[in-house]
Amino acid sequence: MRRKIIAFASLALLATTAIAGDRARDPVNASTPIGFKLQLEAGRGRFQLSLTMGERHNMNTSVSGSQIGLDTQVLEGNGPLRFAIDREPGRLDCTGATERKVATGSCSFTPDAEFAGYLANRGIGRPSFQESLDLALVGANKELVEALARADYPKPTIDELMALSALQVSPAYIAELSRAGFRPDNLDDLTAFAALRIDADYAGRMLRAGLGKLKAEELIQLKALDVSPEYLSGMANAGLDKLSADDVTQLKALNVTPAYVREMAAIGYPNLQAEQLVAFKAVGVTAEDVRRARKIGITDPTPDQLVQIRVLKH
Repeated sequence: MRRKIIAFASLALLATTAIAGDRARDPVNASTPIGFKLQLEAGRGRFQLSLTMGERHNMNTSVSGSQIGLDTQVLEGNGPLRFAIDREPGRLDCTGATERKVATGSCSFTPDAEFAGYLANRGIGRPSFQESLDLALVGANKELVEALARADYPKPTIDELMALSALQVSPAYIAELSRAGFRPDNLDDLTAFAALRIDADYAGRMLRAGLGKLKAEELIQLKALDVSPEYLSGMANAGLDKLSADDVTQLKALNVTPAYVREMAAIGYPNLQAEQLVAFKAVGVTAEDVRRARKIGITDPTPDQLVQIRVLKH
């Protein structure tokens, strides 16, 4: 389960800012040519910026007009175009032309020596040219580094800072979680919280829904499975009102719904425990299996017998 959560968080990060290429084997440096393509995102009023760096690297990111100093109407006409992304890790300057609502051209990147020195002095490390570019594109900043330190997190690596920045983790978000008593245990969990959009409101509603104070990893597992307070309320109304986080994780992972619990109750099994419902759903026990067992002479099949009948059927 934990590996699946990490994979989910990684996918969320890639959805925010996609970076491709074998940079360890073929690093981007100051002499690497950078090309760009700029176009509008469908229905969002934002730009999709695609960068190509050399022959094997590319990066896609979503930016607003205010972030690059352009109005979205600029792509309506043909002609020259210039914009810049100026952030703490460095400045990306791009020049090109617009044709048929798509702008293309070339860019140059200037790392900020002061920001690189700041990261080095904080014990995070001095970023390379390509790391400075990546940090700039995801919007990394000193404010986030300071907020992590105030909340007593370990010093992030450059990659961890990049991931948190790409997921738009802010000082306010970090402070809100700590203030509400839902501080993740480490940077991996904080990254997963941000990727899954777990905030103090969600954690608080889960607490009030009957699960009590949850560990960070439990919240991550529940949110990854899209468990909501409404799901818990529905299960309680169906007769399951004393569930643990592990119970809920297993039930939701196998798509045990309140309707399924009620279906089993209606056919004569009103007090099934969570582990019995999980076993039922794992092998596909339905009300029809109960009716079939009764037809062959098992008038009151036990939950274990129903599971065995279903297994033997296959």
